[in-house]
Amino acid sequence: MNGLKRFGFRATSAPLLSIIYAILIVCAGCVSGYEKLQRNVRRDVYEQGDVERAKKTVEKRGERAPQKERDVLALDEASLELSSGNVVEAKRKLIRARDSFDKIEADALQKSAENLLAYWTDDNSRPYEGEDYEKVLVRAELAIADLLDNGEDAKAYATQIAAKQDDIVQKGLVDDPREQGKKINPKKNYPRVPLGPYLEGLIWEETFLDSGEAARNYEKVVEWRPQFKQGKTDLIRAQTSVHSQPNNGRVYVFAFVGRGPHKEQAYEEATQFALLIADQVFSATNRYSVPPTVAPVPVPVLAIEPSKVKSVAIDIDGKRVGASETIADVNEMALKQYEATKDQLLARAVVRRVVKKGTVYAAKQVGQVNEWINLAMDVGGVVWEATETADIRCWGLLPAEIQVASFEVPAGKRRLAFRPIDRYGNYIGVPIEVDANVEANRNAYVLVNYPDEKPLGAPVVSKFAKAN
Repeated sequence: MNGLKRFGFRATSAPLLSIIYAILIVCAGCVSGYEKLQRNVRRDVYEQGDVERAKKTVEKRGERAPQKERDVLALDEASLELSSGNVVEAKRKLIRARDSFDKIEADALQKSAENLLAYWTDDNSRPYEGEDYEKVLVRAELAIADLLDNGEDAKAYATQIAAKQDDIVQKGLVDDPREQGKKINPKKNYPRVPLGPYLEGLIWEETFLDSGEAARNYEKVVEWRPQFKQGKTDLIRAQTSVHSQPNNGRVYVFAFVGRGPHKEQAYEEATQFALLIADQVFSATNRYSVPPTVAPVPVPVLAIEPSKVKSVAIDIDGKRVGASETIADVNEMALKQYEATKDQLLARAVVRRVVKKGTVYAAKQVGQVNEWINLAMDVGGVVWEATETADIRCWGLLPAEIQVASFEVPAGKRRLAFRPIDRYGNYIGVPIEVDANVEANRNAYVLVNYPDEKPLGAPVVSKFAKAN
C-alpha cells in the first residue's frame, strides 16, 4: 500500500473497493480478439484437421485487422499454405513477414516512439516485429519451401538462418542495471540451430563442385547439434565419398513434428532484477522511481504442449529405411529466449504500471480535486490498468520440432510411406504414402507434417520430383 500512496492512492472507501472489484472481475473474464483467433485456428488445425476452415478464419481476421497485426497473421497463413501444398503462396507470405520484421527492427526512431506510446497503453499498440526464434524460423521455413519449389534461392535463405542468429546475439547487449557502465548479453546462450548449415551442405553436395564446402557446413552441424546422428554420416560422406553413386539419387524428408509454442496471458510478480531494469528505464526520464514492490502485472507466457510424436518412420518401396531426427527444436528455442528476456518483459510491464499510476497522481496534483472527483480519478486509473492486456501475438502454427532424414536410393519412381513413432518407440497413427521421382545424382525433397498421430495435409513433394 505504501507504493500506492506514493502515487496519490490513499486508503480506499468501501464503495471504491466495490467498484474496483467489479471492474477487475469483468476484465479478468475478458478474452482478447487475437486470443480467440489463436484458439480457434489451433482448434481447427490440430483438433479438427480442417486447414481450409482455419485459412478462412485467418483471412477474415486479416481483412479487418490493423496493419501491426497482419504480418504475424501472414506467418500462420504461410503455415496453412505449406500444409496444403501451396508452396509458392507460402513463400510469398513468409517473405512478406521476414521483410516487415527487418524493416521494423531497422527503424530505431519509429520503434522508440512506438515504445513510448506502449507505456501509456500496452505492447499491443506496437507493430509486431517477431520473437527472436520466429525471425530465425521464418528463414528456415522459407529455405525448405524454396527447396520444395525450385531451389533457386534456397542457398541464400539457408545462409540467412545462421546469419540472423549471429545478428540477434550481437545486438543483444543491454545495460546492466546493477552496475553503471557495464553491459550484459542475455541472448549469448541462445541455442544454435544447425538447419542453415545443413541445407547449405546438401545443396553443395548436389552440385558436385565443392565437397569441401559441404563438409565445412556439416562440421558446423555436428558441432552445434552433436546428438543429430545424420550429421555425422553426412560429414563422413562429404569428406570421403560423393553425393550418390551412378544411377542413384538422394531423398531428403523434412518432418514438422508436434505442436509448437504459443502465448497466453498471465499475471506475474516482478523479479528483483526486473524491478532494477524498470527503475533504470523509468528514472532516466522521470522524477519518480519504481516502488520496491509492484502488484502482479499482465505478461505473455509461453504455452508448451507435450508432443505425442517423437519421430517419423520412413519406408521406401515397402522397406523400412529409418526415421527422422531433430535438427531444430523449436520449443527449446522459444523457452531459452523466454528465460533470457523474461526480466526485460516484466520490466516493461512494471514501467507501464508506474507510468499510469504516476499520470493519475500528477493529474490530481495539477488540479485541486474534491473527494468525488478524486474517487472518479482513482476508479479511472484502475480501469486504465485493468484494460491492459499482454501482447500474445505469435506464430501459433509452428511445429515443436523440425526433423530431417536422408537416404540414397536408385533413381526412378519411388514409393514413400510415413508413420509417426511415440517416445516409447511404438508406431502410432495411420501411415500416409506418396510417390516421388528421384533423378540420378539429384536431390528429391518431401515434407510431412505430424502435429500429433494424425498427419496435417498430404506429403508435399518437391516440384521436380512429383510423380506423374
